[in-house]
Amino acid sequence: MIIDFHAHAFPDALAERSIAFLSAKASIPYYSDGTASGLAKSAEAIGTDVCLVLPVVTKPSQFRSINEFAKRIDCGEFDQGGVRLRSFGGIHPDSENVIEEVKTIKALGLKGIKLHPDYQGAFIDDDKNLRIIDAAAEAGLFVSVHAGLDLGFPNETHCTPKRAKKMLSLTGAKNVILAHMGGFAMWKEVEDVLVGEDVFFDTGVVANYMDPSVAKRIVRAHGADKILFATDSPWASYEDSYRFVRSLELSKEEEKKILGLNAAKILEEK
Repeated sequence: MIIDFHAHAFPDALAERSIAFLSAKASIPYYSDGTASGLAKSAEAIGTDVCLVLPVVTKPSQFRSINEFAKRIDCGEFDQGGVRLRSFGGIHPDSENVIEEVKTIKALGLKGIKLHPDYQGAFIDDDKNLRIIDAAAEAGLFVSVHAGLDLGFPNETHCTPKRAKKMLSLTGAKNVILAHMGGFAMWKEVEDVLVGEDVFFDTGVVANYMDPSVAKRIVRAHGADKILFATDSPWASYEDSYRFVRSLELSKEEEKKILGLNAAKILEEK
């Protein structure tokens, strides 16, 4: 089983413009057209079974429209071939109604919430994010967090490994996934302060940026049970992302856990 735990998709009417803007902002290429059906088609390249879409709410007023689209994805409207699409919901930390919004996401049947501290302008250890993580834990939802540098925001990082560790300490959360192997381009700090904590890392977009020897060292020290295969599509290709995991020369059991078994437990996929 292969599950991509970190991908992005936009409504068809917005996809082309959104992808062009984000690609230019971060000076990075893209590998699919940004639509949900395009995501499913690109995921077929490596025989992906499930792709998890992580929507980013960039202002509170987007909550309803983004989560309605997330529900459509999660219900299978855009599935293609053998690829099943799932989706988390999204919340903006500046919302005045985050507790009710967490309950709404739970009622929609979604399994978690996406936070992007850089695009949302709130440090991960800020009270605004802590209340979301606490509420999500109470509701039995997971929280996926962009961690480390975002190439579109090179001047300030809102979720450094040190801030992530503080967040974990303040919340006692066991429901958090830190994207990009715990902190994009901050992997020395990840090793120093996050490895061994009760938190998941995903492999989103690291294939073309991270030294495989460092990734292997983190996997072995942190434990393969806490690593989730991810692409961050459309910002990385499925082929490159899959080859990166295989290049780590892990045991077959470790590979199976990372490529899908760990994610299947979270998403309750069989």
